[in-house]
Amino acid sequence: MCDPFRPTTAVSGGPGRRRWEFMLLPGESAAEFDSAQSAWRLLADWDLHPGNATLERHTVYTFRARWADDWREGRLLLAGDAAHQMPPFAGQGMCSGIRDAANVAWKLDLVLAGHADDTLLDTYTTERSQHLRHAIELSVFLGGIICEPDPTAAEIRDARMLADRRAGRDPLADMPPQRLTGGLLQQGADGAPQGPAGQLDCQGRVRFRGRTGLFDQVVGTGFALLATEDPRTVLDDEALGWCERLGVRLLRLTDDPAAAGPADVIDLDGTYRAHLAHCGQEALLLRPDHYVFGGASRTEQVPGLVAALRRAFDTSSAAAVTAR
Repeated sequence: MCDPFRPTTAVSGGPGRRRWEFMLLPGESAAEFDSAQSAWRLLADWDLHPGNATLERHTVYTFRARWADDWREGRLLLAGDAAHQMPPFAGQGMCSGIRDAANVAWKLDLVLAGHADDTLLDTYTTERSQHLRHAIELSVFLGGIICEPDPTAAEIRDARMLADRRAGRDPLADMPPQRLTGGLLQQGADGAPQGPAGQLDCQGRVRFRGRTGLFDQVVGTGFALLATEDPRTVLDDEALGWCERLGVRLLRLTDDPAAAGPADVIDLDGTYRAHLAHCGQEALLLRPDHYVFGGASRTEQVPGLVAALRRAFDTSSAAAVTAR
C-alpha cells in the first residue's frame, strides 16, 4: 500500500494467516512502536482485533542492503544471510540463499570427486555476487517506490507510474540483465563469455526413455549437452569417456514422437528447439544449475565445446575462467 501517510505491506501466509509490515515514520519511537497495543492499533484499520484474530509476533526491524566482497577464503564458504542481506521488497532474500546453495553444491561435488581443482570454488563469488547485486538493486529500487512518506513526492511518483502504464513502459526495463558475465563459462579470446554462455536455459516438457515431464525431472541433474544431432557421433572415445566420468548427458533433441533411442529427448512443445534456433546454435552445454556453459553453432564444433569445459577443470587452468 503506497500510502505516504503509512506505507504498508500485507502478505498472505496461507489460510487464516497474514503478515503486515507498517513503516515507522519520522518522529515515532521504535520502543513505543514495538508493543502489542501499537500492533492492534495499526491493525484496527483492517477490522482486526483480539476478538477475531490472534497476534503471534510483533517486532521492529531495520532493512539493510549489504554483501560480502569475498564469499570464499580457503575452506570457508559463505552463503545466504552470512554473505548478503537485502530489503524484502522483491522477495529475493531466501531465493538468493537457495541460488547460493545451488551454485556451490555442484562445484563442491566436482572438487571432492577429483574432477576439478579447488580453484573452481573461486567462481562461486564471481557468479553469485553479480546476480545478488542485481537482486539487491531491484529490492532497493522497489523499496524507494513503496516507502515514500512525502505526500508531494508520492503524487509525482503516482503520476509517473500512471503515465508509464498508459504508455506501456516497463519501469524495470533498465535493470541489469539476468545473465552471468564471468565465472565458469566458455570465453572468447577477449575473456568475455562467448555466444550464449552465461544465459539461463529454458525449462520445457520432454519425453525421455519413456518418461514425460519437465526436463530436470525426467532427464535428471548434472551437465547436459543438448544438440539437434546425436553429439556422440562427433566425439572421439577419449572425449566420450571423459563425459561419462563427469556425468555429462549427451542428448539429441527431436520433435519425432516415435524416437526411442537412449539419447533421444523428445521436445514435446518445441521449447528447446526454438531456443536453440533463437540463439543460432545447434548445441548447448548446460551446467548443473541450468546456466549455459557454451554453445556450438554447428554440430562439428561440439568437440571444441567439450574440450573447453575440460580445460576449465584442469588444475593448471581452472583459475583462468575466474573473472575476479
